[in-house]
Amino acid sequence: MFSGTNVILSTNNESIVNLLSSELVQLRNIDSILIRNYQDTLKSVEDEKPQAVILNCQNSIEEPLCMDLIKKIKSTSPAPIILLMENYNPQFVRAANKLGISDVLTAQYGNSEILMRTIWSLQKSEMRQQHKKYEKLLIQMNAINPETGFYTAKYGHKVFQNEIDFLESKKMSGIFIAIEPNENARLKPSTENIIQAIQKNVRSTDTVSHTHIKDTFFILLSNTNLKGSIVVWNRINKDIGAEETLCASIREMDGTKFDELANEMKANLSKAQLSPELIYISQSISQSNDNWLETEPFPEENHKDFKLFRQIFAKKLENVIKPAIQNLIDEYEDILSETEMPLIETESSYSVKFINKRQESEFNIVLKENYIIINSIHNGLDSPENNSYTLDLNKITEREINNDFEDFILEFKSCL
Repeated sequence: MFSGTNVILSTNNESIVNLLSSELVQLRNIDSILIRNYQDTLKSVEDEKPQAVILNCQNSIEEPLCMDLIKKIKSTSPAPIILLMENYNPQFVRAANKLGISDVLTAQYGNSEILMRTIWSLQKSEMRQQHKKYEKLLIQMNAINPETGFYTAKYGHKVFQNEIDFLESKKMSGIFIAIEPNENARLKPSTENIIQAIQKNVRSTDTVSHTHIKDTFFILLSNTNLKGSIVVWNRINKDIGAEETLCASIREMDGTKFDELANEMKANLSKAQLSPELIYISQSISQSNDNWLETEPFPEENHKDFKLFRQIFAKKLENVIKPAIQNLIDEYEDILSETEMPLIETESSYSVKFINKRQESEFNIVLKENYIIINSIHNGLDSPENNSYTLDLNKITEREINNDFEDFILEFKSCL
């Protein structure tokens, strides 16, 4: 019968009882503790429904008993389990973590630390119960789909707007991702597969809504930047198990109202469908992305992400390379008056040819993984006029392109 117990201390060692009793009596006034041996613990958990269980494991002989007890407690109670060990055993702790323990401590931490961790566990348990109560209410209101845990289309816009307002008030960053199946994919992922991939790769603090229109999913990643959103997108893709089956649009949170934002994201999904990378990064995010490129090194995990580099190269091409080249062409208009200048652009290269009756030359920029190659080629000439070198993608600046292309123009002039 329930007697108001909040914490159960499970141990087969009398010494630990005496050691902890003096500290655990200092729990909050509303809390009480019950001490049980291993054999009686499960029955007490079922009867008392505690908010936390402290499980003491003194040595390797007790580890199998403790492991079995953890399994049984987790199958009957949501109470967090604090594992208290005399000596730290990494393999045992890893196995216990997989079963779902909440915390692990050794006796060396001291009684005060054990008391503090116990109070934290009690507070987290109360918050979890409160969360479940609100979640149940939202399910009853048809705001949350109980099968997926995602917000429904009926209430999604209100939930997202509330999240936007909250993050704005706290001056926290956020990234929106819209995902839908690729219409042109040879293999079509099932709705269930997409849902499972998203569930596996978002955090409990992220917000997800399923619109059911083309199986479109909106995701708000709170306190996340572009790099983090790309990591999430790549993991979702990986868990789908087939390449080029999903497309996405990505945009940073900038105070835009959700209704307007949703329309923009849907339009950008159409652009993503037409993109070779099946991803479209909105202009606002590409501007912050430029800053990232110029101030931060690429993390190792992104070195192989050629699709992302191609997107970044495309943005740099539009915002930096093309304007710089055109400005210099205009500036040297007199020199180039009798010269044809065809432009050749691909997903990973950009070339400007200068064709004159006396000389043909080419300036081209080619993307190679996370760097570019800049070539200045003057037909019929050897070095030093002809030049080729590599440049990190994050080093593409207007000044760099100006210097290189102006040198190319002057070299072309000297050949006439």
